[in-house]
Amino acid sequence: MSDASKEHSDAPAVVPWYHWVWVVPMALFFRLWLATLRFRCNVERIDDSEGPVVLLLWHDKLFVSSWVANRYFSRPVTALISTSKDGAWLVAFFRFMGIAAVRGSSNRRGAAALITLTRSMRAGNHTGITPDGPKGPALEFKTGAVSLARLTRSPFVVMGIRYDACWRMRSWDRFAMPIPFSKVVVTLEREPMPTEGEADEVISARLKARLDETSTDPA
Repeated sequence: MSDASKEHSDAPAVVPWYHWVWVVPMALFFRLWLATLRFRCNVERIDDSEGPVVLLLWHDKLFVSSWVANRYFSRPVTALISTSKDGAWLVAFFRFMGIAAVRGSSNRRGAAALITLTRSMRAGNHTGITPDGPKGPALEFKTGAVSLARLTRSPFVVMGIRYDACWRMRSWDRFAMPIPFSKVVVTLEREPMPTEGEADEVISARLKARLDETSTDPA
């Protein structure tokens, strides 16, 4: 395969221009949907005056993540989104919600995405990562977020999200969409930046435990 072909195969999928005719009304519909939800959070706002953080949430709770980021954080948030077609639609949705995106994953454009996110954080922006994305396994914490925190010497914020009532899709992560007018419980917790003496796997296990505890929906 030539260099040009390799570059083309690694290029992120994008939403074709002619689909934006219905992307815009769909995004407005989802914004109205989010406006009906009754959010409850353990903090009024996150004090992020000291610098950017690495935001962590499970992939199945992405639907409300942009609303939470805009409501509880003062700094802009850049989300790591996969290069797939599904990721392209998510980027389009986030654009209307005021969230920038960097395309990449552990399998494709991972190094380039890490460099771009590092520059973004050094410019003062938070980074949002789903450690079990983009294709799972669901609720399995990959260590890429820890690597980014080490590079940027940044702490974490665990974004736990619970839905009182939701519909779930038949996707690998059983993507959840809260039922309109239902309650959403948000838990935002700071975790310290990685230390040199602690292994990435140990940090990942600790963060996974907090995500699991704060993100499990009521039975």
